[in-house]
Amino acid sequence: MRKPAKSSIFVEDEGVRPVTAVGDMADSPVVKSAERVLRILEYFDEIQRDARVTEIAAHLQFPQSSTSALLKSLAQLGYLDYDRVRRTFLPTARVALLGTWLNEGPVHNGRLLRLMEEVSRESRDTIILAVRNGIYSQYIHVVQATTPIRYHVPQGSRRLLAWSGTGFALLMRAPDEEVRALVARTNAEAPSDRPRIDYRAALDHVREARRDGYFFSRALVSPGAGALAMPLPDGIERRNRPMVIAVSGVLEDIERREHEIIALLRDTIERYLVSD
Repeated sequence: MRKPAKSSIFVEDEGVRPVTAVGDMADSPVVKSAERVLRILEYFDEIQRDARVTEIAAHLQFPQSSTSALLKSLAQLGYLDYDRVRRTFLPTARVALLGTWLNEGPVHNGRLLRLMEEVSRESRDTIILAVRNGIYSQYIHVVQATTPIRYHVPQGSRRLLAWSGTGFALLMRAPDEEVRALVARTNAEAPSDRPRIDYRAALDHVREARRDGYFFSRALVSPGAGALAMPLPDGIERRNRPMVIAVSGVLEDIERREHEIIALLRDTIERYLVSD
């Protein structure tokens, strides 16, 4: 068993604060109401049932008054249904139809989500789908673990590309100079209270991912947590952005089952996304 790699920084960013993207979007602040609406919709996607104002506000740590106002506005616009008897809200089909024109192939026909569900059933760990968003790896879909001891990973969470399991997997196909530039940009743009990332350490991790075809994150972000991150084939969605699937859980358990989990990922990716 390989010893856990020592990390030089600890990064945890559950919320969505400043957006760091390309072009004119760089360093643009997130409008609070827009952020809250999207996090509410992501919460419904996570729980997959109706919910009351008090539950949503408490879980997302939003003021109850503004949460109630946002939910009522979304209901008036046709994006949520309101059950007056149970006093609960539930997304309508209008939400489900948003964005259906964007994706083709495995995303549009549901194969990618079925792949994640199968990996979840077989491993019982947290399954994460991540894409690159500026200097971050962003979790666009999460299937929560079903094990007795588990880490809850909110959908929409972000981790630094230059120091996270999914980030290093997303950078596998990037040239060394791009990794260097990303580390410099991250050190310049990340909040000042975060330790600086060492370029050589980050590049070592990227090269490890290139060598193995996946990256094993050993407590890089959260103490005691481990994750195996593997890139998906090109062409999964229309813009052809790199995408990564990760299996995350208690580090000791992930270490013990590393080869088993990697074999599961490779098999399901082959059957769902590669084979006709």
